[in-house]
Amino acid sequence: MGRKLLSWFIFASVFTVACVNAQWTVDGLTGVTAMHAMMLTPTTIIIIDKSETNPDAKLPDGSLTWAAEYNLATHKFRPLKLSTNTFCSAGAFFGNGTFLSTGGGEPNPANNAGDGYRGIRYFQPCQDGTCEIIEVPNLLSSNRWYNAMLTMPTGDILNFGGSVQSTGANSANKNNPTFEIHSPTGNNKASNVQFLVDTLPYNLFPFIHVIPDGIWQGYYIVFANKASVIYDITNNVPIKALPEAPGGIRSYPCTGAATLLPLDYQNNYNPEFLVCGGQSMFNQFTNPAEDSCVRMDLGSADPKWEADNFGGIPRVMPDVVHLADGHVLFLNGASLGQAGYNTGKLLADNPAFTPLLYDMYQPLGQRWTKLTPATIPRMYHSVASLITDGTVWVAGSNPNPNFKTGGLYPTEYRAEIFTPPYISANTRPQITSFKGQTTLNTSPIKVTYGEAVPIIYTLTGTPGTITATIVHPGFRTHSQAMSMRLVHLQITDIASSGQDTYTAKTLNANGQPSEYAFQVEIAAIFKQLLSKAYPTLMYHVLPEAKEYDEDGFRRKRLDVLVRDSGLSAYGYELLVEGEQRCFQ
Repeated sequence: MGRKLLSWFIFASVFTVACVNAQWTVDGLTGVTAMHAMMLTPTTIIIIDKSETNPDAKLPDGSLTWAAEYNLATHKFRPLKLSTNTFCSAGAFFGNGTFLSTGGGEPNPANNAGDGYRGIRYFQPCQDGTCEIIEVPNLLSSNRWYNAMLTMPTGDILNFGGSVQSTGANSANKNNPTFEIHSPTGNNKASNVQFLVDTLPYNLFPFIHVIPDGIWQGYYIVFANKASVIYDITNNVPIKALPEAPGGIRSYPCTGAATLLPLDYQNNYNPEFLVCGGQSMFNQFTNPAEDSCVRMDLGSADPKWEADNFGGIPRVMPDVVHLADGHVLFLNGASLGQAGYNTGKLLADNPAFTPLLYDMYQPLGQRWTKLTPATIPRMYHSVASLITDGTVWVAGSNPNPNFKTGGLYPTEYRAEIFTPPYISANTRPQITSFKGQTTLNTSPIKVTYGEAVPIIYTLTGTPGTITATIVHPGFRTHSQAMSMRLVHLQITDIASSGQDTYTAKTLNANGQPSEYAFQVEIAAIFKQLLSKAYPTLMYHVLPEAKEYDEDGFRRKRLDVLVRDSGLSAYGYELLVEGEQRCFQ
């Protein structure tokens, strides 16, 4: 197929809301511990470990490595060469689809790993199994360990916070209270952030998201410890200090998880922010984890926290995943202790096997559903991500300083597939045509912004509710879901042509989400014959950058999928056989 630039996914979700429980299936072996992971193409996930002895991750010369490309179709891994230590690093996509990894840890001569603290690594996704990681060490403005990264509306990447060396809780002499911005042409100088001083010692891997709409559109929500602020990155100034969050500490090593909730046309894409889990006490390894969540309406001029329970399960180190139907899934982690390595004693125990499904539309007290428990512990250094068929890929767990076999919580290489309850056995969609083209997954298909696009699909069984979403699955590490976002699209003109064949059109609403209107390139439309009951097919898309004038300078901007301040929230109408249906 050749080399493609890939950065965003679109889900065309076709399913009946099913009243069945979830399922767990062992999928394959990852080769390296899944400390970091990100979905790159419809069939591949990049996995990055720290430098350690992964016995099966052998390069052609026989040496061992700590990175791999996992193929979802073959369930096999391909080792990738690294020369710097990627311990507790971060990652994000540029707007052109290039993956960027930065930061890391100290040199590790035992594994021939150089200093990764200032490391910069590029990976251009491809689908022919030939792409490799390109390392450009020592180019960050300063050491970064436990930093956060985020794709910006410009297509550049924000690199935020961290420490200058490895640590448990952060401290003033190790803190890196700065951010820098990466562009395809280079990096800017670091800028100081007082918020990252004020939130010591619990500010590692801060949570940061672009606010895509409303009164704070274009700013960023930043959360660390128990504090949060609405921040203007462009001018490097705090815009509004927010109330302290109720409950325990939410940042490493008292690790919780945070997400911008799915954006929905039904509430005019009102942005809301959710933080769950954590730990109230540092270095109290038998203390129960935090059993609460806090939610904030960022569409308000004066945002306040709403406290909620965490589905009845205390949890530290949870992973959060946006599902294709707009529900939010929490899984992995432990019910006692905190994040960190077991060095003579357990820092965390009592694996939290039970996944929790969060329904943001339900009233307080009715939002949580417990799903089928897992059987493999997913402790420190575990990940989870939505993948192309609407299931969730789960991997990792290594609360040990190096590869370990046997005993309690050994190094875990088994990947699993978690099948959410919306997947129905009698619903088997297959897209047969997109915008009039029946040959899919072979060449890009151009789509003009605001254009009505017909999608022809076949469906065996009851049609049910038809939905479409744009999804960024996010970069996953340490309970972080960097850049993760989901936007509901509306669909109009659902028409049956008989023999279980339907045509759906997506259509832009009256209010455009951006002043710029241009094209996206659907770079990897693919058609899959479904041997299981999958609710969705995913498209990998690349927004096309267009030039514009600003202050006399010619610049490029990515606004079709990213709006002025994040992933664009399109407006559509959902019609099924002439009857308007609400999203379920």
